[in-house]
Amino acid sequence: MLLLAALAAAAYAFVNAFGAWMVSRRQPALAGLFMLAATVLIVAAAALISPIPFARALLASGLVLASLASLINAYLIGQVRWQNHLLRAAVALLIYLLAHWGIGS
Repeated sequence: MLLLAALAAAAYAFVNAFGAWMVSRRQPALAGLFMLAATVLIVAAAALISPIPFARALLASGLVLASLASLINAYLIGQVRWQNHLLRAAVALLIYLLAHWGIGS
């Protein structure tokens, strides 16, 4: 479970790095937020496969930052489609639950 959660977090980080590249010219601060989320997600993915006790907190922070960056980007370009953001939040929740079940309570 943990390996799957780590791979999913790394894939989610890749999506955020791509988002940073897409907005880097017109919104550099937002690109920084996307990259911050990607960085936290990569660190969380590494933490999930090592015995670091705060891996879930890192993962949750990265997932929230990623969702926030996506929502801010949608507001700035004026095309908020809630179904896309709800789907993104559901995927983030699934990744978190995989990590939670893998680590155990």
